[in-house]
Amino acid sequence: MKFFLGLILILATPFLTYGLSQQSTGDGYQLVDHQEMEQVLNDYLAEQSELLPHVEFHFKSIALPKAYRVVKGQIDHQVIPAKPGVIGSQRVTLLTRVDGQVVSNQSIRIRLEALADIAVSAGTLRRGEILSSDDIELRYQDISNVKGPIFSTQELIGKRLKRSVRLGEPLREQQVEFPPVIKRGERVVIQAQRNGLMLTAAGEAKQDGLTGEAIRVMNNDSRKEVLCQVVAPGLVKVEF
Repeated sequence: MKFFLGLILILATPFLTYGLSQQSTGDGYQLVDHQEMEQVLNDYLAEQSELLPHVEFHFKSIALPKAYRVVKGQIDHQVIPAKPGVIGSQRVTLLTRVDGQVVSNQSIRIRLEALADIAVSAGTLRRGEILSSDDIELRYQDISNVKGPIFSTQELIGKRLKRSVRLGEPLREQQVEFPPVIKRGERVVIQAQRNGLMLTAAGEAKQDGLTGEAIRVMNNDSRKEVLCQVVAPGLVKVEF
């Protein structure tokens, strides 16, 4: 969850600016050289590390453009990743402003390494299995190309796999779900309440359902299907 809280913060403020002292060229311009660009990018990465303290960021390579000149004035740089949150980005845009006006737009190719402990499969697991602590382990690896990694085994225990996974495969949010509280074909109790009056009837679930979901249930007495809300295992309710 800390990861997603951090990601929300990144999405909320993805554009970071930096003001640095510049080298004057003596002709009314100032030079932005490789050292300056590297400093801006490293400062940006340090900001991301503070927002995601459990992820260790490193630039594996940076293809810097040629040094460029801009007019003299108050200069600020803005780094914009190709993907929100920078993880997985292969390019960043370096905007340079002088006195609030954009004077340069540089596209920079990068290779970024983002290392973290993430949940992976401890064995080959099949679709529909309910995950236990024995099925999951943490592995320290590069997550640059992992979409929706999970950083805690506790977030997965008790959830059901939506597809099969191989040994060592990262477990991701979109691969798991909570198992249904009520399964299709199960006998359930239908509760109906109105103005303090409570009625109950026996029924049969016609589809799977999680707590709070609406599912079709057949009333065993009337043989009619009604739309009910799942309350708990074996219990649904209907408004009338």
